[in-house]
Amino acid sequence: MFVREAEFQDYSRIAQIHAKSWQQVYQGLLDAEYLNNRVEDEHLAMWQTRLTQPPLNQGVLVLEDNDQICGFVCLYGNHSFEQGTMIDNLHVIDGQRGKGYGKALLANAAQWAEKHFSDSGLYLEVLEGNAPAKAFYLSLRPQNSGDFIWKAPCGSQVLCHRLRWENPQQLLDATR
Repeated sequence: MFVREAEFQDYSRIAQIHAKSWQQVYQGLLDAEYLNNRVEDEHLAMWQTRLTQPPLNQGVLVLEDNDQICGFVCLYGNHSFEQGTMIDNLHVIDGQRGKGYGKALLANAAQWAEKHFSDSGLYLEVLEGNAPAKAFYLSLRPQNSGDFIWKAPCGSQVLCHRLRWENPQQLLDATR
């Protein structure tokens, strides 16, 4: 297993992992028609754009095992003045969860943030109905930084929790 920076040619695999994850985890939380018929195309276009014309504060890391991308994390450095660097996406393929890949990706994300935005906290947002992800993130000892209603691309409105670490080192320590 190793983690590396994403390259343009990774966009379709990242989009596939992202869409499949949403289809599996967000059933009952997001509109079924959206998940079944639109999410794959939307994520493909989104990742093609993200890896073709990345913002200067974007970092995308992929985790490979046996020459296959098994997961990824996407960050936006200093995304919010109050919260800091946003961990926008963290997804591991079904069948590979529980092997430490999520922790490895978050550890590498924290190292990326420390290198590029060390004076900034890190935060992520997790849907209330995504119990496994919420439990995983809470095991890494973040601070609860508030709840809000997320308006999903399909129009669904879902309760979301914002979780925060004061700095990259705090998250890195929690992954060990």
